[in-house]
Amino acid sequence: MRDIHVWDLLAVHIPNLLPRTIFGLHLPWLRKAARLLYAIVLLAIGLAAAALVIRTPKRSDESPTWAQCVIGATFVWAMFALGYGVIPHEWLTFGNSYLNFDSSSFMLHKNRILPFDITRDKFLDAVAALIYVVVLGLNVAFFAAWQKRKVAEPVAEGERAVSPSGPVTGGSVFSRFRRAKRTSAYGRPVTTTES
Repeated sequence: MRDIHVWDLLAVHIPNLLPRTIFGLHLPWLRKAARLLYAIVLLAIGLAAAALVIRTPKRSDESPTWAQCVIGATFVWAMFALGYGVIPHEWLTFGNSYLNFDSSSFMLHKNRILPFDITRDKFLDAVAALIYVVVLGLNVAFFAAWQKRKVAEPVAEGERAVSPSGPVTGGSVFSRFRRAKRTSAYGRPVTTTES
């Protein structure tokens, strides 16, 4: 009888696109670690996208919209799920199943210097803990960079700045369609009827 995996129960089939050999080298572990490698690649792409967003200065005159906040929160949740959940889980699964690192095999035996045995499953747990520490460090670094990102200088409504390289800048593509917004003392937009 074939092993039932959680992906089979969810009727989700994730194809394994990794090759069995690379440049003539037979790498049997590569296909077994496919989900781990896919998760690491997705996390790297997400962190690169976050780094690009952090580099763009924020506009000081406008607060973010609800849609921007929801999209940002969903992105952060996905990065947390990858970094704190999927990658350590897939590492432990790969180590237990393919590498066969369990409590019956030893990394180091008790000797004069080391008063206890270290089994291979403890090595897996140590690497998983190291993954958590690295992701936590990235988490704090990215949150601090997000809070300290530069603020763009406000550009007057009718005035556009010319950059030293030549092209004209001064806002987004749709900034010319925006009207000047008035706000009340409570920060709410003031609506007026035009006749």
